[in-house]
Formats: sequence, structure tokens, C-alpha cells
Amino acid sequence: MSKNYKGKLFSNFFSLSIIQGTNYLIPILVMPFVIHRIGVGWFGVVSIAQVIMVYLSTISDYGFNLTATRDIVLNREVQGTDKISRIFSTVLCTKLAISAITFLVLFLLVSLVPFFKSNFNLYISGFTYVIGQSLLVSWFFQGMEKMKFITYSVLLARIIFAVLIFIFIKDEGDAYLFLFFFGLGNIIAGIFSIYIAIYFFKLKLLAPLWSDIVYELWNGWQIMFSNLSINTYLYSNIFILRIFAGDIIVGYYSIAEKIFFAVRQILGIFSQVVYPHICQLVQKGKDQTAIFFKKIYLPFLLLVSISCFSVFILSPWITQIFVGKEANLPGILLRMLSLVPIIVCLNIPAYQILLAFDHKKSYLRILTLGTIINLGANVLLANLWEAPGTVVAIIITEIFINIGLNRELYKNNLTEYIKLRTI
Repeated sequence: MSKNYKGKLFSNFFSLSIIQGTNYLIPILVMPFVIHRIGVGWFGVVSIAQVIMVYLSTISDYGFNLTATRDIVLNREVQGTDKISRIFSTVLCTKLAISAITFLVLFLLVSLVPFFKSNFNLYISGFTYVIGQSLLVSWFFQGMEKMKFITYSVLLARIIFAVLIFIFIKDEGDAYLFLFFFGLGNIIAGIFSIYIAIYFFKLKLLAPLWSDIVYELWNGWQIMFSNLSINTYLYSNIFILRIFAGDIIVGYYSIAEKIFFAVRQILGIFSQVVYPHICQLVQKGKDQTAIFFKKIYLPFLLLVSISCFSVFILSPWITQIFVGKEANLPGILLRMLSLVPIIVCLNIPAYQILLAFDHKKSYLRILTLGTIINLGANVLLANLWEAPGTVVAIIITEIFINIGLNRELYKNNLTEYIKLRTI
């Protein structure tokens, strides 16, 4: 691998780290202030609403974070700007159309279901999160391997979010503003990212053809359901826990979970950065792909392990920042969750190779089974042990998915692409 390409990977990783870091770290930094103003119980309510927005944004993203990225990678040099412009326009318009449909679903949900109806303003104003995610074209910059172009817009948006939080949130009556301001930041970043894409890459906004829309929908549905499965076993935990525990326990769990998600984002950043390169490498052969995993993935796995061990040791002190010394539960939960990123990191080569070879069915099957296992384990273990049981269910799920993805790699005769002994 050339030094220039290593530099490009590092640049993309650094840029995406800033983007995802600001997405997760700034909300975490303002969490102590928000919890102090609205209380742990209301923070649990807001966390549940945020999960709903994550589900809706996953539907509107429709797997384009992988399928559209792959299309951009394969067409950016072969077919030129016109083809890229058509992909860009089609995906953007399709995402916005799906977002409009999800808003109708949300409106019916909060109008008819009493559990959600009591917080109507929270859910409707929080939909700005979904709009912003639909506008953000990070998938395009990922495919072009130019993530630095949207770094500043996302950073600015999160700073605006933090400033608005400190100015306007004063008590529990302002709890709904947390998601509204978060979404407003997404919209600002999304609009700016579209402008940058059009200006710097000389793209044309074209009216999408119906055949192109059908192609994108057909191409992405398996990834969309895979992503829904991922989010179901990641975010349904809080809903199931709420059945067996009160808002205070849910609030404590939410604090540990958000810190855990911030750590886990490192894995997502790495995966997004290397995925376009993996799509190219598998076309060149097994040895080059295996060398890449040896030189890039193994050091990353070591870094993740060290980071997780640090979180494991420091968990009680980290959570004290948010809830004070009177609550031990968040520290215990975070210590348990700190083991999960290592398990997840071990499946990165398997799922990257499977998707690079377009084995979306295998990917979807494993994640669907993982979701079923997670839901069953959650209901059983949350009923027995409340929040700690929820974390145990997460660990069981991640171990199953890890084994399943690597087994699919073996079944499809693709293990040579990650076998370091072939080097």
C-alpha cells in the first residue's frame, strides 16, 4: 500500500472522527447540564424519543450508506461526472421522499398511541433529526473518499446545538428542545454538505428517473433491513427495559448506553473509511486484501482493546460526572458494556468482505437472527435483572453475530481474504 494512500485513509479517518465525534461527544458533554435541568427521569423519556428518530432515520437512509457508497466507488472513474450526478440526485431525492412517508407514520403513532401521545411535541419537533440525516450526503463523500469536505459543517452544527441547549433548556418543560436542536444542527450540516458536493465536484442536480429510483430501492432494501436489525438489537433494549423498570432506571441505563455508543462509534468510523478501499481490493485478489487487514486492521484492533480496557477501569469515575456519587448502577453498566466493542471489532473483516462481494442476503440473515435472539434474551433477562440483564442480552447478541458472520465467510469460501498466513 502506497504512502499516499495511507495518508488518504488517515485523512478520511481523522475527518470522519471529527464528524462522528462531534455527533456523539458534544451531546455527551452537554448531558450533565441537561440532566441537571430536566432530571434523570425526563432524560429517559427523551432517550426513548431519540430511539424512535433513529429508527425512522434508518428507514430513510435505506442502506444507501453502503449501497450508494459502493456505486460511487465503482463509477467515480469509469463513467465520469454525469453518472455520479445521477446517482447523487436519485439517492438524495429518494431519501427525502422516504422521510416524508416516515413523518406520516410518526404523526399517526403520536396521535393514536397514548404512550407517545402524552409527549406529542417532543416527537414531532424531534423529527428534525430525521430530516437532517436525510439531507446529509456523507455517503457521497465516503464513496469519493473525501470525508474532509463535510467536517467543518458538522462541527459548526454541533457547536450551534450546544449553544442553543445552554441558552434555552431551563427545566423539564424544555425537554423537547433537546432533540429539536439536535435535528436543527443536522439540517444545517446537511444543506451545507449538499452545497459542497455540488460546488467542489461539479455535480448536476438531475430529475431522477423512475427506473433509477426502483433500482436504488431494490438494491438497498436488504441493507436497510439489516440496519434496522442492528438498530433493533441496539436500541430496542431501552423499550424492553422500560416495561420492567421505571424512568429512573431507564435514565441510568441511557447514560451508560450513550457513553458506550460514543466508544462504539470508533468502530463505525473505521468501517466507513476502509469500506471503499475493501471494495476495490477484493477485485485485485486475496493477498492484497489480507495484507491490508494485517497492516491496518490489526493495529486498530489493538487500539480498540486498549481503549475498552481503559473505559472498564475508569467506568465509576466517568459516570460520576453525569449522576454524581449517589448512583453506582451506571458505572456497573458501563463496565459491562465496555467489553462489547472488542467483540464487535472482531467481526469487521467478515462483514466488510461479505458486503464487498455483495452477499447482502447472508448479512441480512445473520442480523435478523441476532435481532430475534436479542429480543428474546432481553425480555427474559430484563425481567430477571432489569438493566444488568439488558446488558447481558447485548453481549449474547454480539457474540452470536460475530460467530455468524465469520461462519458465513467460511461457507462462501472467502476466508482466504483475511487469512494472514497467506502473506
